[in-house]
Formats: sequence, structure tokens, C-alpha cells
Amino acid sequence: MDKESASIGIGAMIVFIALILVAAVASTIIIKSVEDLQQKGEDTTSDTRSSLSNKMTVSSVYLQGDTDCEAQLFQHNGFGGWSATYPVGTYGGGNFLDPDGDGTNDAVSDDATSIIIDAGCEVILYDGDDFSGWSARLGGGNHNLADINANARPVNCGGSCNDEISALKVLGYKIQIHMTPAAGSGAISAGDIHWLVTCESEPFAGYDTDSIVSSAPYGASLLDGTNTAGLNANFVDSELIEQGMNLKVDIGLKICYPDDGDNMKLTIAIDGGSTSYYTLAFRSLDIGTNVLFSP
Repeated sequence: MDKESASIGIGAMIVFIALILVAAVASTIIIKSVEDLQQKGEDTTSDTRSSLSNKMTVSSVYLQGDTDCEAQLFQHNGFGGWSATYPVGTYGGGNFLDPDGDGTNDAVSDDATSIIIDAGCEVILYDGDDFSGWSARLGGGNHNLADINANARPVNCGGSCNDEISALKVLGYKIQIHMTPAAGSGAISAGDIHWLVTCESEPFAGYDTDSIVSSAPYGASLLDGTNTAGLNANFVDSELIEQGMNLKVDIGLKICYPDDGDNMKLTIAIDGGSTSYYTLAFRSLDIGTNVLFSP
């Protein structure tokens, strides 16, 4: 009986010691895992903080004038009959009839049915010569009566848009944005920087947006017109924008067209980084005017 008790006691002791060893190994593994997770968490937090600190600061926004957009208005639905060509601008009344100002009318009110608009440009057609009544907003391309009917507000101009055009606006405006990395920013890829301009112009509200690299046909460079390699060229996506670099970004507004007294919103966003917001106050449309609002 004593031998059996001793045997059981030794066996229990061996099992107990084994359990202690297993627990010790498990504890070591757990501690190591916690340390690894903590380190990864710290690295991730550091990366996130570094990314979120990336921000561009806008110092000025200059007016550069109208873009090269044009629209050709036609009498008939198949782009035939009389035609009149309109560069960027606002046309109602006399200058709708004679857009080139040569004293001879090229257009006729309430007699046009189709229009051709340059690629990347926008046009708003109006019923009344004072920009009243129905309106239709169209992008670049060839547009017949069906397109005008579909894009009119109200649809089909409340009946039909045939032979009812008496005014139009050809939109397209160039501005130049000056910006630099904010204090505390790391290196930022040029392709990660995006701009957005939002506007409200009755009866439409809209926006223009792109990356600073893809702002065709313009783009971005350092203020002296060079890229980060010192060449006379615009940035490409992979170029790194670093502290102390001052950029100019030439953009063409295709949707938003400024009038005296208008305000627009400018947003600069960094992929994975911060976003900054500005107001553009168009108190003058003189070329070279800085429209960045400073309260």
C-alpha cells in the first residue's frame, strides 16, 4: 500500500512539474506575441501619424482668363443651315446674334436645334435671351435635338426644345494655384495631391476636380517651371514633393465659370493624408487677380 501511494505521489509530481513547464513556455510565447503586437501597433500608429501629417498649404490663386473652348451652334438638327461660333463667354441678346462682333448677325433667336462643343468644355443653352426659361447643360461633343431635350430642365423644355434657343454660356476658365507642403509634412507623391473646385450657379451646381499631375492640358511644376529633377517639365505621379518646394498648378475649370461677386470652394486633398479647405472670392475678374479669400 505504501509503495502504491509513493508511486502515485511521484507520478502526480511529474505531471505537476510538466504542467508548470508547459505553462512557462506558453507564458513566454504569449509575452512575445504581445510584445510583437505592441511593436506592430506602434509602427502602424507612427506610419498613420506620419501620413496624416502630410498636407499642402495654398498661398495664392491667380486668375489667368478664359480657356480655348468653343461651341458652334447650328440651325438644323443635322448640323446644317446657318451656324455661329462662340468662344468662352456669355451670350444673350445682341452678342448672341453677332458673337464675333463684326456687325453682321450669324445666328437667329429661336431657330437653332443642334450644337458642336469642343472636347472637355461645357455649354449652357437658354430659352430666353435674358437667360430665363428652360436651360440645358451639355459637355463636349456633337449634340442634336434629342440630346438637348434629354439634358434640359425641365426635360424636353416642357414640350420640345426645337427652335427655342436664344442665349448660351460657353464655360471654361483658367486659374493658377500656388501651394507648398505644410510644416511637419513628409515627402508627398505628386500623383497623390488632388484639387476640387465646387460652385453654385443657378440653375446648376457642380464641381471640377483632378490630380495636380493630370490637370490636362496644363499640369503642375515648381514655380520656375521645372520638375524635381531640374528639367523644364511638369511633374509626373512618382515625383516627391518635399519641404521647401513651392508649386504652381495650372488648371482649367470646365464646369465652374466665375462671375463678378461669386464665391467658390477650393479643396486640396492628399491620398492617405490631410485635406484643407479654402474660399475663392471673385471680386474682380482681371487677369492676375489673387482670388484666395483671406478673412
